[in-house]
Amino acid sequence: MACLMGMSGGAFAQQASPQTSPGHQLPSPDAVALRTEEAIVVDAVFDEKSWSLAHPVTDFIQRDPKEGAPASERTEVRILFNARTLYLGIKCYDSNPAGIVATELRRDGEMEGDDIFEVIFDTFHDHRNGYRFRVNPLGTQRDQSVSGEGQSVNDNWDEKWDSKARITSEGWVAEIAIPFKSMRFAGRGGSVWGMNLHRTIIRKNEDVFWSGYNRGYTLTKISGSGHLEGLSGIRGFRFRVKPYIAAKTIRSPGTGEKSTHTRGEIGVEDAKYLIRPQLTLDAAVNPDFAQADVDQALVNLSRFSLFFPEKREFFQEGSGIFQFGTGNRFGAVTDLLLFHSRRVGISADREEIPILGGVKLTGTQGPLEVGLLNMQTDREEANAGQNFTVLRLKSNVLARSYVGAILTRNTGSPLGGSNRALGLDSIFNFFRYLNLQGFLAKTFSTGLDNKDWAGKAAVRWANDRTVFSFERLQIDENFRPEMGFVRRAQPRWKGLQQTQAEAGYKPRPKMPWVRQFGVSGKLDYLANREGLLETRDGKITLTGDFKSGDILTTTFGPRFESLVNPFRIGGGGGTVSAGDYRFNEFSMKYTAHRGRRIAGTLEFSKGGFFDGAITGFDISPAVKPNARLSLAPSFRWNRIARQNSTFITRELNTQVNYSLSRKWLTRTTLAWNSQNKETLVNFRLNYIFRPGDDLFFVYSESHNYGEANGLINRAFIVKLTYSLDL
Repeated sequence: MACLMGMSGGAFAQQASPQTSPGHQLPSPDAVALRTEEAIVVDAVFDEKSWSLAHPVTDFIQRDPKEGAPASERTEVRILFNARTLYLGIKCYDSNPAGIVATELRRDGEMEGDDIFEVIFDTFHDHRNGYRFRVNPLGTQRDQSVSGEGQSVNDNWDEKWDSKARITSEGWVAEIAIPFKSMRFAGRGGSVWGMNLHRTIIRKNEDVFWSGYNRGYTLTKISGSGHLEGLSGIRGFRFRVKPYIAAKTIRSPGTGEKSTHTRGEIGVEDAKYLIRPQLTLDAAVNPDFAQADVDQALVNLSRFSLFFPEKREFFQEGSGIFQFGTGNRFGAVTDLLLFHSRRVGISADREEIPILGGVKLTGTQGPLEVGLLNMQTDREEANAGQNFTVLRLKSNVLARSYVGAILTRNTGSPLGGSNRALGLDSIFNFFRYLNLQGFLAKTFSTGLDNKDWAGKAAVRWANDRTVFSFERLQIDENFRPEMGFVRRAQPRWKGLQQTQAEAGYKPRPKMPWVRQFGVSGKLDYLANREGLLETRDGKITLTGDFKSGDILTTTFGPRFESLVNPFRIGGGGGTVSAGDYRFNEFSMKYTAHRGRRIAGTLEFSKGGFFDGAITGFDISPAVKPNARLSLAPSFRWNRIARQNSTFITRELNTQVNYSLSRKWLTRTTLAWNSQNKETLVNFRLNYIFRPGDDLFFVYSESHNYGEANGLINRAFIVKLTYSLDL
């Protein structure tokens, strides 16, 4: 299969350059983009003369199944540009075109089960941050922004770009046009960008890369990229305004006599101004997020808070700059964030609070990354509106490391007074796989003057064969980041001191049906600040990654929990008395090859649960009967048997996506769990009448089947956005 992509420049060097990306084992390849003044029509035909003048990028190398071997199918990429747009022409040759898999028409769909081609651009050439663009043989698009070498990947980042693709007798081809205004970059003069290219041939379970093909890398590990040269005289936008108009009919029976309200709204969803090409000022006036995806309905059998990710558009650009704390790195649990944007305009029980407006400044200034956010919310019942401010600075040091600081301030807090937080952090990357990180933070809350610190130190080594990590986290009892998230914080808690250690070995035996085995051990030891042990969780994990693409994971180990206070289980589970509890846990999870029409996961778990036992079953299939229809039902069932009672919890989260075309998309979401006895149905029809602008029809209805009246809320919303670039 061959991939053809357009870039700027004159001559193209296919041989390895003497330049080497930080942490990259082999010299990084170079490509040069060809400048054209010819009008390029994005139609996946390549009949413009400029395509024949651009030199193809062809040297793709396997990461899997045979690391370092040439790609089994040919890929060609040609690159063109003019002052405003970067063009990529992709030809993916395939010896068996009938075997090409293309099942996703929905924009921003995962496409994990499809043949794909994707590119990532490191526009500042800082070996840390970038923009990722993916297409499949149907021309379906997915984009992401990447920060900190993949430590923060923003799936909700969306920008304006165009693509077309088609399957041919020789494979499949795609043509991509990315306006320079969709990305931030260092300047208009000549510049070098980092770039990497990746193709997946799904039926062969094969991944090939242009650069950084070593298994210790992923595409988001940007330091493994090659170089794109020749870009000059390019222009982004200076100003963009995206107003919206919406009409809403909302019925809430529990709000009083007038339970049905119809109103119109108008505002500015986002206005962007480029102070410099690499520094962006965003503003929002009366923003509306009615079209944002709804949260999952999760059963919480722990005594701690659940973490829900940010999904609103305004908070997406530059979100990686504001990252401070644990989680969102290496797949870790989010235990602490000093700033979590969901605190702005969303209450503790996940109800929307109107936002009057706000501003955000994000970007770079030399080696310094800057993030500044100020938002003002409206009054909420008896509480005055809140003002949220966060300032984040990160200074790049060495090749792939940084030191940073953050300051947050919240006034008008429902807890009274104001709340501030101050933190210092750093991440250092050495050699190819060694990562060192740490932070120190302090909060300032009205009435709490002492014991208000938190800190962390961690070391991690991870490559394809071995994993080792050690982490120490401490949080004082009066540490209260009201603009952030602390998972274990609860009334009368005494802080924590947590130690985590992990070691793993993942050989690749020469067996006909096995790609990789893995065995790892992990210990999580958590005590309060007085030294009293609260949790000790040990796990042994065995993983089999098969050449069929299927994965089988088995986890088992002992657990200890000490409850200082009684723990009430939601959903009628009763109360667990204070005391010490020792029990074992076991789980087995099967993940089907992503390229099948029916894929997904199946998990069985069994073990102790404080003074009883728990049996769990989780099925999350991904079903794609055809390119227009995809179903993602997820059902979790738990049976908990305690000394004097037995109860069952159920959790259902289902998405049904039907695409009339790439422009007309529907999504239906059903969320229900037996713990809070609530059911939510959300239907969204999205017409993308031009890239970046949409017409939405949203219907949402929630019920509490444990109440007599049943209906909690019913809403019908029509919303139109229309952006203007200057």
